[in-house]
Amino acid sequence: LPTIATHGTIFCTTGTHKASAIFLDQELVITSGLILSDNESCVEKLHNALQKSPIVECVKTGELRQISELDFRIVQKHDSVLRERAARACYVVHSRRVKECMETMLEGLQVCINGDTKPVRSYASLFASIVILSTNLSKHVSWEQVKVVFERLQPPSGGMLKLLDNVVTVSTPFGDESFFNTCHVGHVSNMIGEHGCVLLLDTYLSSGCQGGAVYSSHRTIQGILIGASFMYRSENVSFPLAINMEELSGIVLNRRNLCQSLAMTLPMPAFRSVCMIDSQGCWGTGCAFELNGKRYIISCSHVLVTDNITCVFEDGKVMHPKLVYKNPVFDSAYDIALMEATFEEAQSSNWFCQLANYIPRIGQRLYAVGFPVFKSFASESNFKPSIIPGRATKYSEGILFTDCSIQCGQSGGPIFDENGLLVAIAVSNFKSSVDNLIYNCHNMCVPVKDIYSILEHYSKTCDKTSLAGLQADWNVRSKWKLKAPVILNKL
Repeated sequence: LPTIATHGTIFCTTGTHKASAIFLDQELVITSGLILSDNESCVEKLHNALQKSPIVECVKTGELRQISELDFRIVQKHDSVLRERAARACYVVHSRRVKECMETMLEGLQVCINGDTKPVRSYASLFASIVILSTNLSKHVSWEQVKVVFERLQPPSGGMLKLLDNVVTVSTPFGDESFFNTCHVGHVSNMIGEHGCVLLLDTYLSSGCQGGAVYSSHRTIQGILIGASFMYRSENVSFPLAINMEELSGIVLNRRNLCQSLAMTLPMPAFRSVCMIDSQGCWGTGCAFELNGKRYIISCSHVLVTDNITCVFEDGKVMHPKLVYKNPVFDSAYDIALMEATFEEAQSSNWFCQLANYIPRIGQRLYAVGFPVFKSFASESNFKPSIIPGRATKYSEGILFTDCSIQCGQSGGPIFDENGLLVAIAVSNFKSSVDNLIYNCHNMCVPVKDIYSILEHYSKTCDKTSLAGLQADWNVRSKWKLKAPVILNKL
């Protein structure tokens, strides 16, 4: 784990918002631009100033002098004792790319700030900015000092993050010092926006994490956290976001930004088999597989509203498959739809993965791949499926549970093993009747092993009547409806 002595919390004495912060040296501190969300007049002025320049010096910009006069306090740990220091805002660094990503790819997200739920778009300028502060109130901080510090933060050659890399986040959940220096271990599940300027993580974070740090396994800082919990269509979604440090360094040091999505450990054929399925506005995720020389696409029946189906693959490749089977009772096991690629479209090989004819062992590493929440992750010009590692947590005949962070939009998406074999189809999360919340790390999938013989028989015979076996028996349907099993009491 990275050293955590250089972290703290930050708040403004005139507001109520508390966030995480990072000490760059003995005096300089950085945090998320959302620390300014308590001051609406500042937000508007900052938005106007950042349209002219990505770097704003608060003291010299007359209309932003109000920001430099705000009374910030930084709480830091010294020898197991928390100490508070005054600080003032010196500079704001803004990324146009991150702002565009928040306004376009993440359109529809809402965030709760100061007790009010508002569209992320309303605070896009703050999400896309960091504030640089100084605890030395008697000294002017030059821009050259800031650049020297950012030079030291540069990762070594070849040290940029890539998909599925392990990361550690350090922050203060809820801004409450009782949780000071909390570490969460996770992975990079996606790199979105132009040049991968925004990192999407699979770590479990909460409000107050904004301004915390994302470290690589080599203990180099790789990002600044800007958000974790959001609302989308009246449902809570876990969406831990961070600004890629390469993006910020490129702006501060005036260098060509090189951050981008690089290679991953998941086998490429498995990644290429993933597609976004659109059925006249209803959409989800699908997976193309090959069996006995035949090529199919599998997804959930509830994803398909009509037989008019479009599948979008990597590199903008589009397929219009023929619907072979769809469970007529889509909310009952198995929630499976099977499509067949036309002869002409199926000629492009390496789109198709292989099926796993085994049950994953409990604790086995698995990968959920799909398009969580946003259809924009699968545009023809920006194909960015998320890859979320997790593990098999429970198996019962007809149903596989995993702890992969799966959300709306990933219905019908593949669950791969480490060899890229398709072991299950993601169907749904668990929604509690107690608190009415969706738990995205407690999800239910159809094990491929339990339907393998049916799919194999059809691939050999093309007998559609054999697919009726995809309608599960009463015992399996009861499990999917989470009905309590019968308890035999023998006295």
